[in-house]
Amino acid sequence: ERRCGMIELKKTETYIEYDILCDGEVIGTVELCPDRNEIARLNISDKYQNSGYGTQVVKMLIQEGYTTLQVRPDNKRAIHVYEKCGFVMAEPCFYNMKFSGKLENKELHKKNLHIF
Repeated sequence: ERRCGMIELKKTETYIEYDILCDGEVIGTVELCPDRNEIARLNISDKYQNSGYGTQVVKMLIQEGYTTLQVRPDNKRAIHVYEKCGFVMAEPCFYNMKFSGKLENKELHKKNLHIF
C-alpha cells in the first residue's frame, strides 16, 4: 500500500494549499482552512481516482482535526468518500441558480464600481 503525505504549496490569510504526494509523486491537491478546521477543497487527479487515495487523505486530515467541509450535492463520488470516513450531512447549503433573463425595472447605480 502506498502511503500519502503532503507538502505546503501556498498559503493565504485563510487557506493553506498542499500537494498530495504518494511515494514522491503528486497525485492531487488539498486546500485547508485551519481557522474553521475545514477541508475546503480536495482534488485527486483522474489517474489516481477510485484507488483509495481520497479516503486515505480524508482519514489523515480527520486525525489532524479537520472535521468540517462543504460538498456539492451532485458530487456523488466525493459524498461517498466523505460518508465512508464518517461525515454526515449537517445541513443543505448549496442552491443551483440561473439567471432568468431579465432584471428588475429598478435603475442600476454604478457608484464606485469598476469592472476590469
